Amino acid sequence: MSFQSPESSPSSILLEDFGQKVDLTRRIREVLINYPEGTTVLKELIQNADDAGATVVRLCLDRRQHSTTSLLSPSLSAFQGPALLSYNDAVFTEEDFTSISRIGGSVKHNQATKTGRFGVGFNSVYHLTDLPSFVSGNYIVMFDPQGAYLPNVNSSNPGKRIDFVSTKALSFYRDQFEPYVVFGCDMEKAVSGYIVSVPVAGFESSERE
Repeated sequence: MSFQSPESSPSSILLEDFGQKVDLTRRIREVLINYPEGTTVLKELIQNADDAGATVVRLCLDRRQHSTTSLLSPSLSAFQGPALLSYNDAVFTEEDFTSISRIGGSVKHNQATKTGRFGVGFNSVYHLTDLPSFVSGNYIVMFDPQGAYLPNVNSSNPGKRIDFVSTKALSFYRDQFEPYVVFGCDMEKAVSGYIVSVPVAGFESSERE
């Protein structure tokens, strides 16, 4: 009796990856229409903190200019300058990570105590930046919907999550993590809270058109 190898099985021959996809940048533009520029970003960052049950919220316009020697990619150097920073004392759960990765489809609708528009409001940060990021617990998360700055990203994988506690990421990319050394965070251990970084330098409004 002979067996077909997986490479030559009918499914591998006949089935081609194909499915409905969302144009992420177009979807973000649609979201921004409903979240006008101005104080909306600040309100939404505070709302996110409230949703998470935070008891402390801090906002800061960080004017520091960080080194660009050890970054994940040279193209990220434009985002090592001034940024709007937000801190709250609620640590992300795995459910929170799942929720923030969805646009218009977060898990908030199953939680009566949480307000906001199903997490869509977080995306108002794209009024100010092309590369928002945040750190909570063991992880730093960076979103790159255009796939223009982070290494090895595409329309199906428009961002990165890095465990900076359990890996040697900090030793390889120390400059990349410097913007988060604020609000008592040293990036040497898990962050007891949630810090959002919205770089305002390097933002190209023409990318939205």
